[in-house]
Amino acid sequence: MSKYLKSEILKQKRSFNGKVFWAVPVICVATAFLIMAGNFILPSAYNWWYVLFLPFTFTYISASLVSKEKKHNYHGLFAVSADKKQLWYAKIIAATLYLMLACLCFCALCLICGGFYGMIIPAGRIITASLLLAVTFAWQIPFFMFLALKLNMYVCILVSIICNFVIACDFAVKSSWWIPFCIPARIMCPVINVLPNGLPMEEGNPLGNPHVIWIGLIITIILYGVFSVISARIYERQEV
Repeated sequence: MSKYLKSEILKQKRSFNGKVFWAVPVICVATAFLIMAGNFILPSAYNWWYVLFLPFTFTYISASLVSKEKKHNYHGLFAVSADKKQLWYAKIIAATLYLMLACLCFCALCLICGGFYGMIIPAGRIITASLLLAVTFAWQIPFFMFLALKLNMYVCILVSIICNFVIACDFAVKSSWWIPFCIPARIMCPVINVLPNGLPMEEGNPLGNPHVIWIGLIITIILYGVFSVISARIYERQEV
């Protein structure tokens, strides 16, 4: 497995994937800095991050890991790979690492920004929110890799935008918040006290109940394992 993982990381080193995980967080925070002001910079940056910028980042990375090899019809790849499942799992782990790096970069930028403009969102909550986003979005990696395997990258990005922006922002504040795509937006309410529409959450709002965090974590962690195993089995039967 370690050899497969090293190979995947090396292949992305000089590609756009090797830059997108830090470039997109910079663009997100810079956009909030240019458009918003003072106390609104951090809440706006975090809101845009989990509804648009982060989904685009990991969806692009996940889909590109598959699309680039698919484009060349897996030329020579399956001949040198003794275990296709291990190869698929390596891709999932590599994409997950990039997701974590993206969240880490965004977290660091928010902490720096907060140091200059005041910690409207406490540092502890910024770190917690970044960790939770990395975990609750991770299940989508094998999902979009499978989608890229069967369709293409552009369809993946379109589906991601619709599900993580349109559907998530609407259903996250309703009783159907447990829909997997809605979970990250829902659990951000009690963590950073910002609603999916970007407005500050009023004190006493029932959406601030933290019990949804553990439920959301359990659901998304289980989905990560299930989608990883199912997609690996399908990939194992993939032929040139």
